[in-house]
Amino acid sequence: MTKWFTNKFSWLGLLIASFISLSFVFCALPAFKQMPTNAKNLPVVIVNQDNQQISNKVTAGLKDNLPFKHVTTSTDLARTKQRIKDRKASLAVVIPTGFNKDVQAGKQPTLNFVVNNANSMLQTNVNQSLISRVQSTVNAQLTHQALVGMYAKQLAPKMMKTAMQAGMKTAMQKAMAASKGQAVNQKQIQRQVQARVQPKVQKQIMAQATKMAAPFNLTAKSTTNMMGTKQPNMQHQMAPMFTSMGQYLGLMIASIIMTMTFMSVRFIAGKWRTFAGLQITGLITTFVVALITVGALRSLVCFDGSIFNGLLWHSYLYDFAVFEFTSGLALLCGGLPSFLLQLPLFVLQILGGGGTLPRDAMSGVYQFISQTTPMYQNIYSDFNIMAGLGNTGAFEQTLWWLILGGLVLGGLAVWIGYRSKERRGLAAVIPAVF
Repeated sequence: MTKWFTNKFSWLGLLIASFISLSFVFCALPAFKQMPTNAKNLPVVIVNQDNQQISNKVTAGLKDNLPFKHVTTSTDLARTKQRIKDRKASLAVVIPTGFNKDVQAGKQPTLNFVVNNANSMLQTNVNQSLISRVQSTVNAQLTHQALVGMYAKQLAPKMMKTAMQAGMKTAMQKAMAASKGQAVNQKQIQRQVQARVQPKVQKQIMAQATKMAAPFNLTAKSTTNMMGTKQPNMQHQMAPMFTSMGQYLGLMIASIIMTMTFMSVRFIAGKWRTFAGLQITGLITTFVVALITVGALRSLVCFDGSIFNGLLWHSYLYDFAVFEFTSGLALLCGGLPSFLLQLPLFVLQILGGGGTLPRDAMSGVYQFISQTTPMYQNIYSDFNIMAGLGNTGAFEQTLWWLILGGLVLGGLAVWIGYRSKERRGLAAVIPAVF
């Protein structure tokens, strides 16, 4: 077994796994430090093609209520579409011609949106959320406008009649005085009074109708019960996914290198002693990788000592499960050829790991992958540990089964195979003594 531990290639996998894991922590997670706060920087354009009273009010209401720093207005839809193509704007809210007319006629008005879905997943999701918010805001405004219009129709006849009576009385008195007893054109005077009174009365009607509608312009208050983390940025949320990916990829490559070393060293140390050395090296490597990964994560994400200990233990368990899982496949396939199987399996686990898609939203294949491979177990255990929710028992149980299955698979591969007495082919790639 000494031959195994003195071979530098036996420890090369540790260095590679550590480097890859640290790369995922320090190169991937900082990108999410300013998220989701910086999502407010996405430019939004409101295109008002109608440019009438109600559409102008809707435009003003949207500009004041959308949670974005850069909300501009325009009337040029073609230019706005080009801005969205050029990614100088994220979304356009279009109020088409006839919007005001439809509202006044009691018809359902149309509101259009222009988006470019050839963008990041986050931007696409933000756009969809924004569309829902815009629709809710506009619907609330239109409901208020409809209520004001209803009250205005009720008030108009009485207020107009009262104003006309008062206006006609005064106008007739002046006309009679001016005519010195001669006949006056009453219809002409009525038209003059109506032209003078109607704009004033209309303002009074709208003011009174708006006041009457105000008590019904209510919005519901809401509260959210936040379970677990209240971290202000997305580093905390993305950490389980990226650390799991880094640890898995590093240990997968490390296990292939160690298997290639096993294939060479076994000729001078015996395959079972060498296999035992491989397992001991795996125990040491997985602990070191877990320790430096959690330590590196602690330098970017804030959590206390109990969470650190929980993450360290579970990362060690995950790393050992990954090592046994990948080394078992590597031993079964003769080292390097297993890469043809292991790399696609790694990619499948990225999607089946649940970091971007919840299990319920996955197709059957990915649900199976999430239930029978290590990455999903670690991502959701880390979610729970970092949020202080506990509930990691089922995930740990799956990891223990994977450890046992990988160890049995590797042991069977060593027992049945590796009987050649001559070092050649892939077994000769790594020198037995280095």
